[in-house]
Amino acid sequence: MDGVDMKRTGLLLVVLMCAATSVMAQTKGARPEPQPSSKQDWTTALSRKIHRSIRMPRPIAGVSGPRTAKVAFVVHKDGTITDVEIRESSGVPQVDKNAREAILRVSPVAPFSADMTGETEKIVVPISMEMELPNPTTRDAVTGLTFTTPAELQTIGKADPPGEETVKYNLISTAPGRIPGTPDQAVCKVGFRVWEKDNPRYGWSQEKLNGDAMFNELEKPLRALMEEGGKRVEDTQTISLHSAKAVEMILAPASGPDVDTARQYVVFADTPTGRVSISCDTTREATPAARPVFKLLAQTVQVVR
Repeated sequence: MDGVDMKRTGLLLVVLMCAATSVMAQTKGARPEPQPSSKQDWTTALSRKIHRSIRMPRPIAGVSGPRTAKVAFVVHKDGTITDVEIRESSGVPQVDKNAREAILRVSPVAPFSADMTGETEKIVVPISMEMELPNPTTRDAVTGLTFTTPAELQTIGKADPPGEETVKYNLISTAPGRIPGTPDQAVCKVGFRVWEKDNPRYGWSQEKLNGDAMFNELEKPLRALMEEGGKRVEDTQTISLHSAKAVEMILAPASGPDVDTARQYVVFADTPTGRVSISCDTTREATPAARPVFKLLAQTVQVVR
């Protein structure tokens, strides 16, 4: 029987049918499916039904790589499925449970086709799951800066010294095909600078900081600062960092040898206790693929007190 591939964030599930088995059952309120005319049709239909019956388990902390559970069951001539059991454990209880329930959920299936003369079909189905670790979350104990790292990036610790930021974290690329970078090169920096108590934004509510007047006071000076620093602003968007309203920009060098190739993704957001900054280096060619990853990172940033 042909394999069935299902892909989702954090998990790849591959269902491979090793023996002939049966077709999708009719469900209440659903249009009846045609009765399979041959064992091959019957097998194909069952594969589709099992495909649709699978419920993805959540990523499991500490579990990664392929995990396979072999599920054995019996299909009767009338389409009833019985004797569902884990023939060979994956070693992960949640994977075993999910695999067994996927089979239970499809019963009953269509009755045997005319060319299937037996009373039962004994089936063994290996269900393999490529498990990925949940994306890790970083929280700075002093400032409360918190963010979750996408799978394409990896946090390698604080920058030392952090420069003008109160705290800054370095991230490298783990997917160089999508985000150009090397293991010794920080692609992104996530920073947070605490307000001085005499700063006019200090202690303001997030709602007030998100207002048009205050947000314009963030966006316009930032654009001017970038241009003064020899950067050309190619695109500006407004995004949300949890409750904080943020400026997102794509920058290019205004001149120099890298003017046609180098690009920079930056995000700034003001919070009641300080300013969040995110900076990621990329290229013009890679920007369409890298920008969604950088934005995903940005949208997880918050200050947790």
